[in-house]
Amino acid sequence: MNISPDERQTGMSPVPGSQIFDLTMNLHSGFPVWPGDAPGIIEKISSVKKGQSFTSSNIRSSLHWGTHIDAPYHLFEKKWTVDQIPLDVLMGEVQVLEIPRVKRITAAQLEKQAIRPNSRILFKTRNSNFWNDSHSFRRDFTALTPDAAQILVSLNIKMVGIDYFSLDLYDAPELPVHRILYQKNIVGLELLDLRKVVAGSYQLICLPLKIRGGDGAPARVLLIE
Repeated sequence: MNISPDERQTGMSPVPGSQIFDLTMNLHSGFPVWPGDAPGIIEKISSVKKGQSFTSSNIRSSLHWGTHIDAPYHLFEKKWTVDQIPLDVLMGEVQVLEIPRVKRITAAQLEKQAIRPNSRILFKTRNSNFWNDSHSFRRDFTALTPDAAQILVSLNIKMVGIDYFSLDLYDAPELPVHRILYQKNIVGLELLDLRKVVAGSYQLICLPLKIRGGDGAPARVLLIE
């Protein structure tokens, strides 16, 4: 999928000398979905261009379309729903870890990283390159293995994000990584645009739609350098 520079927004932060990175994918009716999900549709129902009083549109999609959070409730009935996730989980210090050229992020690879406990982790992988030239869902994406998820649990990580559709590998239909993380109320963040971001420490602002009882929600996700 070719995405123009204005879809990879950056801007100046209110904090002098810092920069804001927008990690949110632009949603449109052609944006890919997980195989088997209904296509997301944004439909204009009235338009001032056609002489009507106002422009208005409807949207029909999964709550996991585009850049989104997974609430732990996605897999566990008694864990947080979207509207129950504390704001101090969604905002604060985050580490971007760049792990290129691998398909599986394992515990052995994480042990080489200086991961700070009690923070948030975003994984930039070879997946980020897919968005430069791919128009369709790819099954060979990079994701985590269960032993890597156990490392993150042991470090009391609050949120885990990645630059494609899933924290689990495509050939892991039982979602073991999701289960390990969400059982501990660790929030998932998927389909991030990390192409303009280098590894390092940032401040995260993640603002999902506040959907009562939601298992997930589209989110606007920003990093402040």
